[in-house]
Amino acid sequence: MGSDGYDARKIQIYRDERILKADTSHESAEIGLREVPAGSIDDVANQPDFSASSISPEGFEQAWRTASWATRRQ
Repeated sequence: MGSDGYDARKIQIYRDERILKADTSHESAEIGLREVPAGSIDDVANQPDFSASSISPEGFEQAWRTASWATRRQ
């Protein structure tokens, strides 16, 4: 997330074990960046359809490298 609160890159882990990623150049109907600031991690975790946890920058980079780009385009 950028210092402005907007997503810069995003990883989404699904219950079926897929791990998808998105950035400003790669979005799809399945995963994309938010159009509003994300808010705090507690704000995200309190949404009924989501869970959220903090990871280190190194952990994010490792997950980013293993995640796949979504194949369905908007």
